[in-house]
Amino acid sequence: MSKVELELASMVLGPFDEEHRYELYEGYVLSGRHIFIMDAGDLWLRQVNTAPGMDHLYIDGDSGGLIVANEVEGMDTRTLIETIITELTQINGLQFLLDIMLWTKDRGDINLKLEILR
Repeated sequence: MSKVELELASMVLGPFDEEHRYELYEGYVLSGRHIFIMDAGDLWLRQVNTAPGMDHLYIDGDSGGLIVANEVEGMDTRTLIETIITELTQINGLQFLLDIMLWTKDRGDINLKLEILR
């Protein structure tokens, strides 16, 4: 098992209800494009863009986020992220769809739009 490379960084998320209101989150960036952040006890995964001229600062990307783990406050976040990444890299896409996506409780319908794979 190889070491998971994560960068400790911050991400600006917003604007929210008021056009001038943004939030700053600390998290772990994977491959310079994705950040894991904690919010209200849940571990989120979001796509990010680098903030021009700033080290270790990212701007929320062009997609929504995914909650990848619930109620994990108090756990070692970095260890949890490393475990999730390691486990997911050991399964293939079909296993992920069948074993994880279909069996996630309280999950609504999701349109993965896999026709783009043609």
